[in-house]
Amino acid sequence: MIAVLALATLLAAAPTAAKPPPPKPVVLTPAETMERKAAEHVVREFERVGRRAPMEDAPLGAAARRLAREAASGAITGAPDLFTLTEAISDSGAADPAPRALVIRAWAHAHALESLQARTDLNTERASHFGVGVALQDKRAVLVLLLSDRKAELKPFARVMPGERAVQTLCGSLSPPLRQAEVYVTRPDGEVVIVPLTRRGTQGSDFCARLDFMGAGTYTVEVVAHGDAGPEVTSLFLTQIGEVRRQGERESRVEPTTLEDARPLLYERINALRRAHGLAELTPDPMLERVAQAYSQRMSAEGFFAHVAPDGSTLTRRLPPGTRYGRAGENLGQAAGPLAAHFGIEHSPGHRRNLLDPGFRFVGLGVAFQRVDGRDEAIVTEVFTAASPAAADPENPQQDAYDSLARWRSAKKLPPLSRSVALEALAQAHARRALELDQPAAQPGESPLHERVFQVLPDAGTASVDFFVVSDPSALPESRSVTDATNNRVGVGVVRGDSKRFGAKQYWVAVIYAAVR
Repeated sequence: MIAVLALATLLAAAPTAAKPPPPKPVVLTPAETMERKAAEHVVREFERVGRRAPMEDAPLGAAARRLAREAASGAITGAPDLFTLTEAISDSGAADPAPRALVIRAWAHAHALESLQARTDLNTERASHFGVGVALQDKRAVLVLLLSDRKAELKPFARVMPGERAVQTLCGSLSPPLRQAEVYVTRPDGEVVIVPLTRRGTQGSDFCARLDFMGAGTYTVEVVAHGDAGPEVTSLFLTQIGEVRRQGERESRVEPTTLEDARPLLYERINALRRAHGLAELTPDPMLERVAQAYSQRMSAEGFFAHVAPDGSTLTRRLPPGTRYGRAGENLGQAAGPLAAHFGIEHSPGHRRNLLDPGFRFVGLGVAFQRVDGRDEAIVTEVFTAASPAAADPENPQQDAYDSLARWRSAKKLPPLSRSVALEALAQAHARRALELDQPAAQPGESPLHERVFQVLPDAGTASVDFFVVSDPSALPESRSVTDATNNRVGVGVVRGDSKRFGAKQYWVAVIYAAVR
């Protein structure tokens, strides 16, 4: 008992430990307070409809604050174009390609937040990350919200590197179901190169690539992945080698200001991208140039920006009637300059499909320059066709058809088809008989076509036929047969004639394929 009492006395006599001072309260600025309330509203809006709320992302927040400051100063009018958006995101350390950007301007601070809270469309599209930025200037306020559905996570990668040359490894991981990453780098001169991967994960989601930047300037780094819907840009950012790029300096130094200067630069960028993907370059066409230029000028004069004009006309109506062009496509871009406009075109999935369509062979570019709210702006129109509308009738339509099939095989990285004289004779008879009957599915002779293929090619395991009625045999569309890797023999038959069903002077093209063991 004595020992216990002594211990109790010692404990009672020990000095009381000093309590740590209470943490200092965090004092938020008015802009930061608005950002907090805006972020809370974004989360609530997704949770309100049962969707997983996106995570607030510090780099996207930094990019949003920068864009808000630029909008408050008048440097940005309307929504930022893709190059301006990519520049801000890159400098913040992020790599999200084309996130949704919402810019709210208000003449009173409270009205900016009230306008955001009144919107019910924030949750209409899936988003995994977001950032909010607010800039206050006198009584005016600008709120910028960036929403991104991030498809890849990249390890830290320097965006500014000193010297005339730099080497850095880019590593990342794709989000399922995306796979098969490809890394592209656009050099300061516009040349596009594909960078081989140094490491690829077993599931195709992880990747690394060694990037060698040879020379000072601004480089665009892009990661493309493949999914069920085709290729998709998952990451996009700028890297500066050498002297630090000042904001806006690149556009004012490089952007052309005349149509004569803009066209060659845009043609080179389009064909550089096609070369990187192993595709044939596009040929400028004078008639397509006139169509594209007239439409850019019309959009500028009438104050609209759309593929469908106010009178309801589309590209097919803008092309001269009676011209032969096979297939046609159109890209539109609008930004501070022609190159910035094309930057947005190149990294938009739908527009990119036109740029990389192996069936297109000709292109025409139009650029209209204008000033909006005291700032320079360019409207770019790019028109693509499979055949030249101004071209005369082909001298050798059969060879043109063979060349068209060869382009499709090359675009799919498949071995070329061997030309078969026996299949060619069958195809020619097939085309001739079909024109006589005005029926593409007509079968010449009594026995089915595939049986006659097996008679002339006893070693053939399978046979198939495509039939086209076209104005240009050099612009045959893609088919399952031409991209079937098992097919290794081909014969083409071409006849030309008038048809009540398909019109006058059309080419009737029969293509017979066989897989010979």
